[in-house]
Amino acid sequence: MPNFIGNHLNFVKYAPLIFFVSILAFLLIGWMFGRYRLLRTDKVIVRDSLAASIFGLSALVLGFTFSGANEHFDKRISLIRAQADAISQVYQSSKYLSPKDQIEVRNSLKVILADRLALYKEVNTFDDLNENITRLGNKLNEFNELMMLSIPRAPIGNRELADKILRPQADNLTVVLRDGMLNARHHPPVILERFLFALLSISALLSGYAMAVKNEEDWFLTFIYLGLMGFALYVIFALEFPNELFPYDSFNADLLRAQTLME
Repeated sequence: MPNFIGNHLNFVKYAPLIFFVSILAFLLIGWMFGRYRLLRTDKVIVRDSLAASIFGLSALVLGFTFSGANEHFDKRISLIRAQADAISQVYQSSKYLSPKDQIEVRNSLKVILADRLALYKEVNTFDDLNENITRLGNKLNEFNELMMLSIPRAPIGNRELADKILRPQADNLTVVLRDGMLNARHHPPVILERFLFALLSISALLSGYAMAVKNEEDWFLTFIYLGLMGFALYVIFALEFPNELFPYDSFNADLLRAQTLME
């Protein structure tokens, strides 16, 4: 991910538009340059084999980027569901603890869930995200300390159940939340998106140039291409940065459902 986006995460929602405008601009530049060359000389040759190679490489990188974004999205959705389920399980199994510890554990879970839901709120830089992750990590450490003290204090009749049911559930909660905290900063390397930006811009330049030189200007198909490319870029960025481009309630539906059940 480009450093600019890394330091201005609130601009991510505009990234598809930036890519689209660049493609449109280079398409028009290529077309105007092709028309200019036709005015200067009677015969201009376009090497189809070279153009096809560049177009093929662009399609390959675009497909690779989409595949990676989809994989990252599936991982994030799986973690959200696992986190919501783990929090609900611990909340329900806290009934094995003493009444006082039960209240403290449930309040701690509510705080953890609220911090998890706020992980990406008002995040403009990676430093902001790291601060939220650190805060969530501290709350998780406090929860683990509370669980270690609460389980041995459980009523005698529930102590074995607390040890064999609640303890593994608490351990699982820690694991899935830690995985989510690490995954929050997982994005494609800088060079990949820069390479994609360059390839799509150059491909658009060649497309406009070839249209003008070959006198095969079909603006209807051109606008269809631009529309599909713009939508494809939106899908890629939405999958890669769902917290910026997906509706908040839709993306966090499982966590919000768990929060409702805990109220």
